[in-house]
Amino acid sequence: MTTDGTADTDRLRLRPVDGSDAESIWLIHSDSRTNQYNPAGPMTERLRAVEQAREWAENWATDGHGYWAIEELRAPGVVIGFGGIRMAPWRGRQVYNLYYRLSPDAWGKGFASEVVAASVERWHELGERLPLVAYTTADNVPSQKTAVAGGLVRRPDQDKVNSTYTDVVFALGLD
Repeated sequence: MTTDGTADTDRLRLRPVDGSDAESIWLIHSDSRTNQYNPAGPMTERLRAVEQAREWAENWATDGHGYWAIEELRAPGVVIGFGGIRMAPWRGRQVYNLYYRLSPDAWGKGFASEVVAASVERWHELGERLPLVAYTTADNVPSQKTAVAGGLVRRPDQDKVNSTYTDVVFALGLD
């Protein structure tokens, strides 16, 4: 990873989110297809995308890490998704939350696996001082497979049943 937080994989450029990413956040997060398994559903207000871009950019400014905007190396400047790790509260403790959401046009190409691998590498670089946690709904089998392929361990002891869905948990360093 470079000093500005940018990282390259074989096919992707992962760069810190900044305020200019609000439109890409809106396009990806308001798409019902990218929210098929999200209990909250798609983003419904453009202002929320602006707020999200500011929040994610602030993570980089204050913590020195956070979620990346994802671009293909062969198509610089075109954001195909967002992902990475950032500190977040989870069940009364601080963890690194692992996140990945890609545009439907980017699905099925192994890009999510590259993002997860880079994220796990970043977690190691940060000294593994907080657990790395990924959670999704029980129905989101593609995301679960991606987490496992990235080396995260399934933690059924940490699953949480909610009124309309069940969170299933994958983690590293979680005692």
